[in-house]
Amino acid sequence: MKKIKILVLFYSLGGGTAELAREIAKGAAKVADTEVKIKMVPELIPKEVFEKNPKLKEGREKLAKEFSEATVDDLAEADGVAFGTPVRFGSFAAQMKQFLDQLSSAWLQRKLVNKPAAVFCSAGSMHGGEELTLLSLMIPLLNLGMIPVGIPYPLQGESPDFDAGSPYGAIFVTGGGRTLTDPDRKVAGVLGMRLATLAHILSCGCEKCGMCHVMNQQVA
Repeated sequence: MKKIKILVLFYSLGGGTAELAREIAKGAAKVADTEVKIKMVPELIPKEVFEKNPKLKEGREKLAKEFSEATVDDLAEADGVAFGTPVRFGSFAAQMKQFLDQLSSAWLQRKLVNKPAAVFCSAGSMHGGEELTLLSLMIPLLNLGMIPVGIPYPLQGESPDFDAGSPYGAIFVTGGGRTLTDPDRKVAGVLGMRLATLAHILSCGCEKCGMCHVMNQQVA
């Protein structure tokens, strides 16, 4: 089978979104013949800000050692992409927006058309705009021709665990020193598996799928 490439692309300042990115990558890697990479979008905050805040600087340096910065080519070469961001007033981070704003050429060349896309986010408090953030992040991805991948009910859990995730994507609430729970990990893993599985289906190219691929190209 063809080796499918999944990119988990994220921005993180405090590390919460990075934790979710790792779990999504683990889920995607469970699908056979899948190669998974995790990369960060470039930082926009001036270096002077980090120099004045040693704790913030230390956290950023740790992430930089673990994850390399993504390029537009990374996105174009991937068969499926998960996009992650912290919540910023009910929307996604400026760093992710700046990266997506570079995709005009890829959009014109239809390099991202028919590729599956998943979204995830971290937030400092419950009901602080998490689902709005996921939905707002989907908008440019739909403009790029990507296919959204969600999480079907009842995979988010039941009773007290129900708030682990959303139909729109994985969510991690970090407030109060909270760490990832088993339901959080489950939801992120399921999202990664669904993303990788759909990428395999859409990139299959077998004889049975031939007609579907021809139709997709005509639509694109």
